[in-house]
Amino acid sequence: MGEVIGQLLPTAVGVALSPLPIVGVILMLLSAKARVNGPAFLIGWLAGLAIVVGLIVAFVDPDRLNKDGGDPTTLDGLLHLVLGILLLLLAVKQWKSRPNKGEEAKMPSWMAKMQDASPIFAVGMGAFLSGLNPKNLIFDIAAGAAIAAGSLTSSQQIVAAL
Repeated sequence: MGEVIGQLLPTAVGVALSPLPIVGVILMLLSAKARVNGPAFLIGWLAGLAIVVGLIVAFVDPDRLNKDGGDPTTLDGLLHLVLGILLLLLAVKQWKSRPNKGEEAKMPSWMAKMQDASPIFAVGMGAFLSGLNPKNLIFDIAAGAAIAAGSLTSSQQIVAAL
């Protein structure tokens, strides 16, 4: 189980240091409904992560990711390679869509809504930013695959996912 936790640390750091949710939380905590929306956002965040990682763990066959000796298979290597390429493509897309020199970046509409958000909106944004945000989705898939490949018991999988 320690090996799986070690494999999960880089993805956990990548998800935790994602700037969009950090900005969203700051905007929400500065709003009038911070006491209600903060916990609602956290519930959505955890639910989004749990759904994506849980689906990957449930539907990925650990035997296809591990050889008999526990070493990664070609499929596991290809999965990590594809996820890495997707992250590079996402970085290139974001770099090309940045504002030109002297232009001011437009604030996304969801950030403007965070000031007056309802608890339902906060739950939805938490789930979206943790589970469906393209960068986090790639990290979530990698985490789910690492947990699935770890040949852990169900309780160990839950602990690793937390």
